[in-house]
Amino acid sequence: MFPRTQRIGIFVFEDFEPLDVFGFVEAFSIARFLGTVYTSPPPYPFEIVLIGKTMANVKSINGPSVAPDWDFDRALREPLDLLMVPGGGGTFPLLDDHANPAGVATLMDWMRAMDRKVSIMASVCTGAAVLAKCGFLDGLPAATNHSAFDAVSSFGPRVLWDNVSRWVDAGKYVSSAGVSAGTDLAFYLVARIAGRAVAENAALAAEYDWHRDPQTPIAYPQTDR
Repeated sequence: MFPRTQRIGIFVFEDFEPLDVFGFVEAFSIARFLGTVYTSPPPYPFEIVLIGKTMANVKSINGPSVAPDWDFDRALREPLDLLMVPGGGGTFPLLDDHANPAGVATLMDWMRAMDRKVSIMASVCTGAAVLAKCGFLDGLPAATNHSAFDAVSSFGPRVLWDNVSRWVDAGKYVSSAGVSAGTDLAFYLVARIAGRAVAENAALAAEYDWHRDPQTPIAYPQTDR
């Protein structure tokens, strides 16, 4: 008898950063219940789905395209435990009120509806700008890509931005710096949701050098603030 499988959703948009998505995916997809191994059949601790605005392929920045598993409408209907918003060059066009006000309004409405159904809302890199613009992070600590700190923090003047930590856990809302910091956050979330032993086994299976302490960053902010 195993705990129920947790469903992890990742929002993909034009010009997302590949490692933000696939590093996060790997931590959850390689995880296995204690007493089982990588080649064991399901059930597994996690199921991962990619979510696009539509079912059309989505191109990552300077990388491959992905085919979403769900569109926005299906994501609203299906059970989901965690939603992650990645970063990348497409973050700021996604939030451009002047160039695409209708698109921004649609995204904000969808994000707020998703927030009401998930237990954890996460961001990697500049994806924190989306959470901040929705108002989710107001009054809470949050992290983002150190090199984009000024740009992202402008979307959340009430957010308690942390320009040093590799990731920040503020309860329901968790956020990481960029870019590989998102993978470290993902293994941390595996531990938080499924237990430390599951996460340690997953990191070992991935042969990943997991940076477990978010207060020991491996990059520092490029900012005048």
